[in-house]
Amino acid sequence: MVLWLVIGFGYGLAIGSFLNVVIWRLPNGLSVAAPQWSFCPQCKTRLGASDLVPLFSFLLLGARCRYCRKPISWRYPAIELLTGLLFLAVAWRFYGQWDAALFSCVFTAILICVFFIDLEHFVIPDGLNLLGAAVGFAHNAVAIALGRPGQFTRIGRYEIPLSIVGWAGYAAIIYLIGLISYAYIVCVVDKKKSLWRAVSEYISENVLDWTYLTCYYLGAVIPALRKRVLPPEPLKGDTAEGIEDDDLAGGMGGGDGKLAAAIGANLGFVLSAESFFFAIFIGVFMGLAAMIRRRRKMGERTAIPFGPAMAVGAFLCLFFGYNLIWWYMALLAHK
Repeated sequence: MVLWLVIGFGYGLAIGSFLNVVIWRLPNGLSVAAPQWSFCPQCKTRLGASDLVPLFSFLLLGARCRYCRKPISWRYPAIELLTGLLFLAVAWRFYGQWDAALFSCVFTAILICVFFIDLEHFVIPDGLNLLGAAVGFAHNAVAIALGRPGQFTRIGRYEIPLSIVGWAGYAAIIYLIGLISYAYIVCVVDKKKSLWRAVSEYISENVLDWTYLTCYYLGAVIPALRKRVLPPEPLKGDTAEGIEDDDLAGGMGGGDGKLAAAIGANLGFVLSAESFFFAIFIGVFMGLAAMIRRRRKMGERTAIPFGPAMAVGAFLCLFFGYNLIWWYMALLAHK
């Protein structure tokens, strides 16, 4: 058990170092795969192995780059330590279940990237969402092959894999709420569009978005299809001020719906719906904090990223989801 936990923590530290690369490069329109080496964001000098030891390099270098002596952000060791602790927690939670531990660690790493990228840039990379969904489908398939219980959801007379129901169900909830909130903002609050136009535009934009992504990523295995689909534009984030100044911006973004699909594929519909319950409360606190920090009054437009709240809610349910449900049902039974 101790060795299992130590391995989980060690791998977490190493993966956390890589996640720093992902979190910095993707929002800046850079490739994660090229260049294959790490470099200082300030002076662009290629870093050596001694500069990349998780946690220790930061401490030994005095929180400064070895080459240009510019300060190194505390975010780098914080993400490494956070990833190590979360991987350790996953190893403890799924001790003896190698498949659950492996896939949950990958899912956790994706949630960490989503949390920090969306928190700073108000955008969730499509690649992370699609990778998250693929992890959920793969985990479900492996668990079915190994004969793990509880891998299907019964709908009528049919047994449907848990990941598919969660993928579609949670995404439907988020897109429906996004549609309602968007229509309310642009039709009622700002009075910029008719209800029919707002609804049709919201649906058509998201359908076209999913169609494009499906065709583009299927092009990886169907070369003829890739030739007909233009590559996506460089990832472009936003700021809270930019969103608030845009009269037509409102509701949940398309990235939240795709993230919901990824979370649902990993947790199934029941736990993902429970995670949404936690995300709402976390989002409320984030909204209040944003209003206080920006000195906003109730009713004023205040943009907050919802992805971090969804990520925290998903991780809580990954660990405690069913236990919380059973606890709540036990309370109801004793009333």
